[in-house]
Amino acid sequence: MISRNRPVIAALTALGAWSTHVDTASATEGGGNSYPIGVDNTFAGYMLPEGASWLLFYQHYSARDFKDNAGNNSPKFADFHLQADVIAPRLSYVWPGVRFLGANVETRVVQPVSALDLTLGIARRAPLSPLDKGGQKTGLADMSFSPVILGWHGQSFHQTLGIETHLRTGSYDVSDNVNIGRNYNQVAPVYAFTWFPDARSDVSAKFRYGLNDRNGATGYQSGDEASIEFSAGYRVLPQLLLGLNGYVYRQTTDDDLHGVTVPNSKGRVNALGLFGSYRITPKFAVTLRMQSEFGARNRPQGTRFWAMLLCPF
Repeated sequence: MISRNRPVIAALTALGAWSTHVDTASATEGGGNSYPIGVDNTFAGYMLPEGASWLLFYQHYSARDFKDNAGNNSPKFADFHLQADVIAPRLSYVWPGVRFLGANVETRVVQPVSALDLTLGIARRAPLSPLDKGGQKTGLADMSFSPVILGWHGQSFHQTLGIETHLRTGSYDVSDNVNIGRNYNQVAPVYAFTWFPDARSDVSAKFRYGLNDRNGATGYQSGDEASIEFSAGYRVLPQLLLGLNGYVYRQTTDDDLHGVTVPNSKGRVNALGLFGSYRITPKFAVTLRMQSEFGARNRPQGTRFWAMLLCPF
């Protein structure tokens, strides 16, 4: 297998996606993602009202397992524990009075701040002890920018279609064990819908396909990434919504290093958990989500906790 030059961890952009770079082939560079999978589950296809709105996200991610291509804990690591805490404000602006193909038009920008703590011991033959490649770092992560998202509203069915980008604006040093930025860009077409079967129920899903460019510092290009995020909720009280949420992630093409395909490098993971959303006032709402991962390949497997506050201007 083609190996990395250095163990590195890169915390992702918007809302806490993260990645680990280690001395073994793994899905995408280091087994992580530019996009924070699981961020857009509830009401994914429902565009906000015209004007500006703030959404403040907090994510805590913890993983003690790094799975290999067979789904087993990787023997490359004698010790592995990744913890990421991310705060990410998202500014959403739905352009007043603007219509295109019958849809409202929205622009979004997200600037996350990430704090990473990695314990990583590379296994070595006895009598050598594991090689310590862990570390900590806090700072601005890669920016997410969605220039155009189109939103259509029906009586019970709502949908959005647009382009998301993740830009290499976060700090990155190829010699560091821990990095906040990923040092490459990603562009992704996205489609989402929200359906209200009745006055109390809702079903949402977001479909995304990410295309990555090459990391100029390492020569590594991560493969294409497909994901589906979903939720189903039931309004038990006028202000309180409870339900299930999760995601399915699949890497569809192999990575390559300096133009040479990296074998056994396609990643995958699933997640499922509970969520609750409480509307404090007609304009303010708080959402809490938990997503427990399973079935991982070539990447960490852990648990995500989300908190989101909606604050229209």
